[in-house]
Amino acid sequence: MKPLLIVTGFVAAAAVGAGMAISPLLSARDDGPATTQSISQPANPASGQAAQGKGATAAQKSAAASAQPVPAPAPEPAAPPPVTPRKNYTYKSFDVDGSYIAMTFDDGPNPETTPRLLQILRERNIKVTFFVLGNMVAKHPEVLKMIADEGHEIGSHSWSHPQLTRISQAAVDKELGNTSEAIFQVTGKRPIYLRPPYGSMKPSLRSYIEDKYGLTIVNWSVDPNDWKNRNSQAVHDAIMAQVKPGAIVLSHDIYATTVDAMPRILDELAAKGYKFATLSQMVAMDKPLKVALATPGTAAAKKPKPAGAKPDAAKPTGTSKPAAAAPKPAASPAPARSAGVY
Repeated sequence: MKPLLIVTGFVAAAAVGAGMAISPLLSARDDGPATTQSISQPANPASGQAAQGKGATAAQKSAAASAQPVPAPAPEPAAPPPVTPRKNYTYKSFDVDGSYIAMTFDDGPNPETTPRLLQILRERNIKVTFFVLGNMVAKHPEVLKMIADEGHEIGSHSWSHPQLTRISQAAVDKELGNTSEAIFQVTGKRPIYLRPPYGSMKPSLRSYIEDKYGLTIVNWSVDPNDWKNRNSQAVHDAIMAQVKPGAIVLSHDIYATTVDAMPRILDELAAKGYKFATLSQMVAMDKPLKVALATPGTAAAKKPKPAGAKPDAAKPTGTSKPAAAAPKPAASPAPARSAGVY
């Protein structure tokens, strides 16, 4: 019986030794980064039940009891409702409650400078509006896709930057139709805003463009002339001097000097309390036009007499002599004409 006991002892020792050798290996595996599956529930449901069964240690039972499921990620915020820009109107600025401004960039997309600007905006979580040229979209569709993917708004700036008021209607159709189609092919959306090159527009053409292409004209209120002053300091100084709540800031993402100026400009504007919005966000916040209406009893409400009409004779006072006729009123000046917005 002694040899049998000796062999059994060796087997038991070997089993214990094997357990000691394997245990560190298992511990090393558990030191890796936890996955969602490992936190929320065991990979094998059967093994999870076994851990809570008869053979589970006190530590295993405690860990199983304290384990909490991982919460589901929060849903994406709902898309803002569609905006309705004013009809037959050119936006140059906005009347908004609060220090909101719209930063806009023209003439891109440019494969060298636009991605740099996108990084600057991304770091600050700022959304802007890009007015792109159709011929640049055709050359660099991947850059336009970057703009769209990062949540910025995209408007049309024509195909090749002509002065739209000096070309034929057929040429206007080609410039705007081809640009809208190029943007649609890359982003799946057609633009709803047009910045006419040089800001040149006239009421009849504006109505035609709005009716045929659904494009609202947008110009600007702040112009740093960065196309002429290729100097970052000059661009900075001009924008900071002109900006005010409701402003539309014009600049160009094709110039390195403009992009170089943007970090300082954006940071200083934010420090002054300004908040940045896309054009559609600004349109949604814009207050309706205030029209002054004449109230009864005011001079403006009185019906004017036709030209050449005689003044009313004074009523008799009860005496034999009629009262003297009232003096003829002086002609009132013609009302001033309100200038149209182009």
